[in-house]
Amino acid sequence: MFLGSAMAPGCGCEVPHCCRVFNSSRILADVFNDSLPSDNSMGYMVARDRAGYSAACSLLNLIPGVFGEDGACSSSADGARNATVCEAIAASGEASGRLRAGRSVLSVFLEPGTCAELQGGACWESREGNAVYEWDSLSMGHWDSWCTSQVPVATPALWWSLACPSEGGLGIRAKWVDGNAADSSSQGQGACSRDYPGGLRATLGVDGWTAGSDGSPRWRCFDVPREDMGPSDARILVYSIGNLPCVAPATTTAATSGGSSTRLAALAHAVAAAAAAVGTIM
Repeated sequence: MFLGSAMAPGCGCEVPHCCRVFNSSRILADVFNDSLPSDNSMGYMVARDRAGYSAACSLLNLIPGVFGEDGACSSSADGARNATVCEAIAASGEASGRLRAGRSVLSVFLEPGTCAELQGGACWESREGNAVYEWDSLSMGHWDSWCTSQVPVATPALWWSLACPSEGGLGIRAKWVDGNAADSSSQGQGACSRDYPGGLRATLGVDGWTAGSDGSPRWRCFDVPREDMGPSDARILVYSIGNLPCVAPATTTAATSGGSSTRLAALAHAVAAAAAAVGTIM
């Protein structure tokens, strides 16, 4: 097992573990499909509040035939029964080639915990608490004005937003807020036009990603400051597969104050309403 500081969180998950605890879907498999038409955008979202979800196992969708039509591991996974997720990806020429080229796949995992818990590529499962897992796939040139965001109706609520702003880079924002105070225009797609001062404010340029090796995707993890309202630790973990999303200047900046705005989404999540019900995916 080759684990190291540059390995993406979850690289150490063993394939048999993923086959026991993770069930994929036809739509999620399509998100990772590099042969989709260039004008086709795909998105998939899961929201849950129960522990035991191994979202990093979704990376196995890069390996052709690992998951069957029913979302369970197929007999093709038997050949990787002694391998970890990233070892299995590295052993597949098609999968390893997809890590740095082809359609962009951006994975966003927002869940309880800290980035320090995810060091060294070790396997992890989600803990109890509200979490959102989202996968988005677009072709080069289709990320302009893209945004995904959410403001839960709760107090406190963890507002978050990822976008491709006009100045370039992947913009990442998150803050504990009073979600009950947000008006209806700040829900759904309208959440992309919302902004709050403070909190997590980061921009990932082309040099900002941690470039994993040996089957590891690019990745970064950010802790969300608790500030005045945060009841617990929360983090945002992002993976990049294929071409970089939001192609940007070679810079990375992060701060906990200041102001900026996000742009409205161009991507519609066709299955968000069905897949985002709490606890829908075991």
